[in-house]
Amino acid sequence: MNIRGSNGGVCIVTKLIVCFFLSCLMTNISYAKTTVFTYKGPEHSGDQRYIYVQKVLELALDKTKTEYGDYELKQTSENINLGRLLLQMDKGIYSNYFFKVSVTDELLDNFHVIRFPIDRGVSGYRIAFINKQRKDEFCPITNIEGLSNKIIVQGIGWLDSEILKYNGINVYALSNYRSMFEIVTLKRVDLFFRAINEIKNEYDVEHIHYPDLYIEPCIALYYPLPRFFVTDKNNVENANRIEKGLKIAYEDGSFITLWEEYFLNSIELVNLQKRTLLKLENPFIQKLNTDYQKYNYSLLEKVTN
Repeated sequence: MNIRGSNGGVCIVTKLIVCFFLSCLMTNISYAKTTVFTYKGPEHSGDQRYIYVQKVLELALDKTKTEYGDYELKQTSENINLGRLLLQMDKGIYSNYFFKVSVTDELLDNFHVIRFPIDRGVSGYRIAFINKQRKDEFCPITNIEGLSNKIIVQGIGWLDSEILKYNGINVYALSNYRSMFEIVTLKRVDLFFRAINEIKNEYDVEHIHYPDLYIEPCIALYYPLPRFFVTDKNNVENANRIEKGLKIAYEDGSFITLWEEYFLNSIELVNLQKRTLLKLENPFIQKLNTDYQKYNYSLLEKVTN
């Protein structure tokens, strides 16, 4: 009887120990929470511009998962343009919100900026959409003055609009992204300039809806246009995680592989070397340190050499 009682006591103690360790394990699991990161969603169902941004965020967060823990990505709703996005950031509508933007001195003052060029600087090279009936019309242009009597459509709140205006170019600003393709094909404006890394995907999507859409073959614009992730000024720890992940991915080559997957075909399509390159000034980044340029892919050297 005593032996049986002793064994029963051992079993009870063993069960208590097991329960204790299971309790500790469950407590640790509950504290290992998943961090939710929010990014900007598309402006309409066919808008593919933000797929790459999502993939870059995933890459940076995957590279730092061991150190910082698991994560979840959520996108904002559709039909939010850049102006509304900045207002939402000011009001704190979304928590842990990261979005890609063309940086300015004002943004440097008001937000936490991760100074790593998401597109490696190639967004500063701009190629225009036009109506296909005008495919030879702009080829004689050899300087910025040649654009002075043209009307360029751009987005409300886009830094590109302000840069073009500063350089003496007439800008017609719209809030609706898709409408810009429509009015250039209807010849209500002359040109719609897009980043060299964006233009192929946009043509593939929008040409279906607007058959007269055409990629202008002869000219290109260039101005410095670094695009960084920005977030709330106080969101330092999460920003440091993304910055660390981006730099790890750059060093191990996975970031460059991703960049090439999404952008290289578009860059090669427009044949920049055979175009007349018109250089513009960007006066809105006077405070920006140029250290970020070491991550850039310099097309300018390839054009001028």
